[in-house]
Amino acid sequence: MTGIINLYKPSGITSFGAVAAVRKLFGERRCGHGGTLDPEASGVLPVLLGKATRLSDVFLGMRKTYESALRFGCSYDTGDVWGKVTEAAGADHEKLIRELSPESIGAVLPRFTGTIVQLPPAYSALKIGGVPAYKLARKGETPGLKPREVNVYGIELTGFTPSGAEGEPAEVSLRVECGRGTYIRTLCCDIAAALGLPGAMSSLRRVSYGPLDAGNAVSLEELTEYASAENGAALTGALLPCDVILGDFPELRLSRERENDYFAGRPVYDETGLPDGALAKVLGDDGSLLGVGRVDGGVVKSKISLI
Repeated sequence: MTGIINLYKPSGITSFGAVAAVRKLFGERRCGHGGTLDPEASGVLPVLLGKATRLSDVFLGMRKTYESALRFGCSYDTGDVWGKVTEAAGADHEKLIRELSPESIGAVLPRFTGTIVQLPPAYSALKIGGVPAYKLARKGETPGLKPREVNVYGIELTGFTPSGAEGEPAEVSLRVECGRGTYIRTLCCDIAAALGLPGAMSSLRRVSYGPLDAGNAVSLEELTEYASAENGAALTGALLPCDVILGDFPELRLSRERENDYFAGRPVYDETGLPDGALAKVLGDDGSLLGVGRVDGGVVKSKISLI
């Protein structure tokens, strides 16, 4: 069984746990996801089944959109409010917190758009010498993570709650469109620091991932209900075809003869004039999706086979 599930992962479970549940429902051994969501985060989690697992790198290169909240007043070792407090707002911060406004917060956001440099959080799945950074952090070790460039295409301030008389913390809601490797936790912490305050991410929801949207996502509960149906048609109906994520790719259709050459590794020349390095979805003579090809020296070479 091959295809993509636009899964809505709830908060409180890991991406691995969500994938394991889908694997069990579909009975497909080859099952993975297109990009991890933190346990406390919710939203779009692409689950790839069968040969669609070969498209994981294609997913990782796509833009994502998040809705997040940044809470001012405390910093945490994890970068979000589910960790241990490392700094709490002192008397010198109180005036800054009272003066926070949509205008003052919005004024620093342009610093964090475009190509920016981030230091990944210690509690992340990035591997150091083959060991995930979060495992080292849990042992009290400091992972040797290095700053790296990421792309933030836009940040929109969508809401603001000032600090209250009862001690409620100030919080700002953000909508972020970004590229591969961007940590929203780090972004929240860096925005707070730019305002001279401790702060951390207090919620995260992925609302889109490439062409997949949260509004069209299916829940684990729905998939379980589909699986209990007698004919199982609803379950397989939730499986999206692989080309759903290749809609913006240029198309190369091969004749039967060129199709044979393509899979035999013989030269198949690109007749559309794509530049070197371009990726294209490759279709067979009957219009079926064969995979993803890469143009090199005017020749199309198979990069991902889906047959």
